[in-house]
Amino acid sequence: MQLIGRRGSLLTLLAASEFTLLGAPGVKAAPAMESSVEERAAAPAENIENTDSNVAARAYSWWVPTQQTTWQIQLSGTVNTNVNAQAIEIDADTPIATVQALKKKGMKVIAYISGGSWEDWRTDAIKFPKSVIGSPLDGWPGESWLDVRNIGVLEPLMKARVLRAKAKGFDGVEWDNVDTYTQDSGFHITYNEQITYNKMLADMSHSLGMTVALKNDLNQIKDLVSHFDYAVNEECGFYKECHLLQPFISAGKAVLGLEYPGEGDDTRTQKQARTYAAKYPAIYTLIKKMDLGAWGIISSSGVSVLKTAGSRKASTKTSRKLRWRKSGLVRGSA
Repeated sequence: MQLIGRRGSLLTLLAASEFTLLGAPGVKAAPAMESSVEERAAAPAENIENTDSNVAARAYSWWVPTQQTTWQIQLSGTVNTNVNAQAIEIDADTPIATVQALKKKGMKVIAYISGGSWEDWRTDAIKFPKSVIGSPLDGWPGESWLDVRNIGVLEPLMKARVLRAKAKGFDGVEWDNVDTYTQDSGFHITYNEQITYNKMLADMSHSLGMTVALKNDLNQIKDLVSHFDYAVNEECGFYKECHLLQPFISAGKAVLGLEYPGEGDDTRTQKQARTYAAKYPAIYTLIKKMDLGAWGIISSSGVSVLKTAGSRKASTKTSRKLRWRKSGLVRGSA
């Protein structure tokens, strides 16, 4: 994927984004970070699964997807802007011109950012001290786990990333690799330390007026559902884990599911994957390839996510964003 070039100093980007958030005429300031997510929620989570799913969205000052929102996700190859979707997730380093082209089509655009790993190809990689860089991610050259206990170091680095995304026009953030406590990271990270870090990421995003997604991290959902606006999950159908997403569904919040039939260890056919996904209609499931290129099938309808359907051939560009790791989930625990 083509990465954005430096079009000015980081200070320029930060100043521009802070002006947009706090000083631009007619722009409502985002809520302060100090206010909790619970204080901003207008309705209780209980017993709203069958009510108007827009209730959750009306409780916030930023855009929040509903269970009716249609999706695309593309993290490799040249971004295809001609899609059957109301919201799309792309890499945060995607050029601003692409972000704005998608927004001109009326789409909400979500930024992919890894909150739990150091990536040596990122423009800010040099700013991470060696003390917070841990063990390499197995199978991902140039990427290592971060010490999420060290919020004092990581918070300003992650905030700078969100500010850059905000300046480009992104509407929200999906934070990836937020289950470091389950990984061989090189650090002894506890369940509660991970919760603290993940809440920080969510509150930071909200303080800048951006929606935020919880990626995977199924075993912490009950403690995090009130802090995140929606969930993104990989292969819950394959692993028979979709029921663990029920807290989001019961709260009237959106869930985007990704299934990779015929890829890796998943030997299912597309039909088998779609049949299982139909058991969870509140999850908006896409059938994708593991490279997370443009190709995709909307599970509920069998229709291509692309308005002009292309080949299912994998992109020749290597995606370094896919986080499909069987070892990343603690199965069978509460």
